[in-house]
Amino acid sequence: MPLGQGALGLGVSYVLAGCYLLLMRLLGGILSSQYPEEHRIEWDTRTISRVTILAAVAGAGAMIKIPGPATTIALDAAAGYFAAAYFGWPVGATVAAIGTFLANALGGFASWFPMVPIYMCAMAFTVTIGVFVAKKTNIVFAIIVGTIVNTVTCLGPWVIMIGPALMIALLPSQIIGSAVNAAVGLTVAKALSSAQKHGKREIDEHIEPEA
Repeated sequence: MPLGQGALGLGVSYVLAGCYLLLMRLLGGILSSQYPEEHRIEWDTRTISRVTILAAVAGAGAMIKIPGPATTIALDAAAGYFAAAYFGWPVGATVAAIGTFLANALGGFASWFPMVPIYMCAMAFTVTIGVFVAKKTNIVFAIIVGTIVNTVTCLGPWVIMIGPALMIALLPSQIIGSAVNAAVGLTVAKALSSAQKHGKREIDEHIEPEA
């Protein structure tokens, strides 16, 4: 039975958001320990600049609207996936949270503002688990998992509060939007990483060893 949109429904939803953050921290800690060069971040001027630029990209992506089956699809999460895969999960989670806030702000979030922090936690967790799965398996599986997690974490609180009927109508757009954002962000990060490694290898091959 739906809990309603009052204190009880919101309270349970915020508890879920806290669980998202705990799971994000757990998976992020594993990434930081197993891949320290990629996922241990120092919050210096360079990192803050990256977050700022990528958050602006996420905001621009939020304004790119693709018609969907039920609602329009925005590209606000792609920058978060990219940042998590290319600069480390802490950067990606931060960019994803800011991008979600901007997407909701640009969409006029006065009526659902109490839900926005839950969305922010959900997206931060989603990009982290997406990169975790990509490192452990491959991009295709990471896109699938990211799509499922994003759909469940974003629509789950609404199901708790108002029931599944309306959420079923939103599922097609949510699934397509989640998949597109994950595919764009993770694919671009993978392509840039591969190009960077290839370029470094070519440079190393042209450097003659010292006698």
